Amino acid sequence: MTVSTRRLDQDFAIEQTEATDKLVKILCELLANGEEREKCLSAQILGKFGNSTAQAALAEALRDEDEDVRSDAVEALISAGKGLDADVLLWSLLNDPVLEVKLSAIDGLAIVGGTVAEEWLTKLAKDRCEDDVAWDGYGAEWDDWLDVQRKSILALGTLKCEASAATLLEAARDPFGQEVWPEVTVALAEMGVTGLLELAGLASDASARVREHTARALSSAKDERVGEILRALFADADPDVRVAAAEVLMARGEEADLAVLLADSEPQMRRLALKAPGKISYSKLEKVAFEDEEETLRVMALERMVSVEITKPDALIERIERSLRSASDVFVAALIPVLAKVESEAATSLLKEIATHRTEEAVLKAFIVLHGEKPSVEGLAVLQEQVTSAEQEIRLAALNSLAKLAEGEGDIADNASVQLVWAVSGKLMPEAHDQDILDTAKEKDPSDLGNNGKGEDKPTRVQIDREGNVIEPQAPEEIVAEEEVVSEEPAAEDLVAKVTSGANEVVSEEVPEGAIESVEDLPDNVVAFPGSTLGAILNTEDELEKLAEEPVELGKKDMHFLELANELIEKKRVVPGRPDDPALDIRLLALRICGDAKRPELIDALVSALSDRQMQVRFAASQSLVHLVENGLELSEDAIDRILALPPENDVAVRAMRVELLGTSSKPEAEKVVTAALKDKTDAVSASALKVLAGKAKANIDVRSYLSSPRRRLRVTALELVSAEADTGALDDIFEAAQMENGVLIPGAATCLRCYSQEKVLGAMEQWLEGDLSRKLAALEVLNKYVA
Repeated sequence: MTVSTRRLDQDFAIEQTEATDKLVKILCELLANGEEREKCLSAQILGKFGNSTAQAALAEALRDEDEDVRSDAVEALISAGKGLDADVLLWSLLNDPVLEVKLSAIDGLAIVGGTVAEEWLTKLAKDRCEDDVAWDGYGAEWDDWLDVQRKSILALGTLKCEASAATLLEAARDPFGQEVWPEVTVALAEMGVTGLLELAGLASDASARVREHTARALSSAKDERVGEILRALFADADPDVRVAAAEVLMARGEEADLAVLLADSEPQMRRLALKAPGKISYSKLEKVAFEDEEETLRVMALERMVSVEITKPDALIERIERSLRSASDVFVAALIPVLAKVESEAATSLLKEIATHRTEEAVLKAFIVLHGEKPSVEGLAVLQEQVTSAEQEIRLAALNSLAKLAEGEGDIADNASVQLVWAVSGKLMPEAHDQDILDTAKEKDPSDLGNNGKGEDKPTRVQIDREGNVIEPQAPEEIVAEEEVVSEEPAAEDLVAKVTSGANEVVSEEVPEGAIESVEDLPDNVVAFPGSTLGAILNTEDELEKLAEEPVELGKKDMHFLELANELIEKKRVVPGRPDDPALDIRLLALRICGDAKRPELIDALVSALSDRQMQVRFAASQSLVHLVENGLELSEDAIDRILALPPENDVAVRAMRVELLGTSSKPEAEKVVTAALKDKTDAVSASALKVLAGKAKANIDVRSYLSSPRRRLRVTALELVSAEADTGALDDIFEAAQMENGVLIPGAATCLRCYSQEKVLGAMEQWLEGDLSRKLAALEVLNKYVA
């Protein structure tokens, strides 16, 4: 066993060793003479090694006949970032017709630079250069030059090619060209003084669109004079330009006059001021909160008022009283924390008045949040009442506030904790849904089950005989006598005659001349199928032969099921936004909220919920307990005994979490259960047991043996455990595990290998690259992920 040489969060760098040189030679050989997939993977890997041998092989691969290989090779050269040859890249730009190769070559030229590179990039920023450049896709809907033009413009900015500034402006003003102002302004912003002078001129351009692009391009410029241009644009007549300039000023960390922003006619400018971290006086916030036209901005101003000192509380309360009658629920909800900050009798009285007369959901939720932050007996009563609200959002807010109160000390915290225990235990029932639940549990009226002796006014159920034929019910004589007109279903022969003769829905009393009067008179190409009118009209001979099979013999159980099926089908009433079982919803919300609990009574309630009949309750309770254990909670012996006494669990996820909980105990009974779970037939349970037992020395578990398990979950767990041990003898086992199931675990295996000595891993790679094609590809994919 060796100590891990690095952590997974550290940057990875290839060390130049003898093993590295050998591996590079193997990869160069594969890049030159391998299959297409081998070449592509080898090119990607060689770009990450970056030595001279790898760069030479990649440069040679730029002339490969396969375009995917050429694309990977040029991208690998660029990713290496050193030793680039401008002539090699320029050859690919001019002669390779593949767009991806051209764009990558431009990226490389932006790194290398040089007179020749700047010359060609300037040409391509203005013209297609069809006589000198090979293009692909003539006649297609999209012209590759458009992408090349944009890329070339940005590259010229990166190279700070000031001589091309005039050419870029000419290309941008071309009335028949594409929209390249964003790229041109960004390029000018990177060109230094020359570019800034051009941008200063564009700041007064007649087009507001150009001025906006100019403002946004200045975000990347590094010059003291940028602020002057931005401030000029900050006072622009166009609101979009002002917004762009303000955003760039704030992004650059320069001071923007928030008072000017708040006074701007554009709502977006005022929104920027309210979002800015700078100080805004209380008077200005108050003005926006009660006088702005945009309600969103008024609410934002109120939210900021909570964090500033309220200098005139009496005047504030007067303004609030005047605005309450016409204010929206969102605005009133934002007022509540502001009023709570005043802490005066008038503010308290106003809060009580709002709570009495404004019962909207947003207002109620604001009060619930306030009661969780400021403990009070009255607030606790509100939370106890609203935890059983008909609305899920209100229930959730009430439970969250109760959880905050339970973290404190005193009677209020104790009562909040008791309320959470009741919620977890299922003792809270939403009052608004009591009648719904009673209706569901109520015994059904026998008359709802049909007309077969169980009801007189209900439609009859469909009955089927032993041959599978539908038995038509006979209507009672008295009912037929009461009806004035009895509409009889036309016979098959009549319907055939009507359809074949082109008759309308109203059947004529007289049969037209030449109409088909009986089935025997049908043409040869029409087949009458007894018992199926549509089949007699529409079906072909082949389809009728399929239908005319021997009847299916149904047993007594089948017939009984068919007779009862109609009775068992019920329409489910769906109410939008309302859970199927609100009482269960309260329990599940409370169980999840208690996942951060510290009080013993809440933990005890979670353990008690593990024996609930509802699987969802057991799952939520198990999940919360596992979360608590992972954060340092130690379950008591009594809790472990209660978990051991639980009946067998059917749900796989709950069983797996139960194993994790028992794994924290040293009791022989718990260890026995965990050991038995290792042989469980479900992957989740056995993987959970493997994770627990691997951390116990006396369990003596051979983790490496599970790397070859046919069960994926066990292999994933074994990879994680082997990474922690850093056993160099497991390298081959890790690679073999990566090859299983078509390499689904290759990323995990590569991550696992990063915890081992680089020399050992690269040495093992040489052996893994020997073998058949599938083994080589697997080794290359692992290596590609390993050096990523």
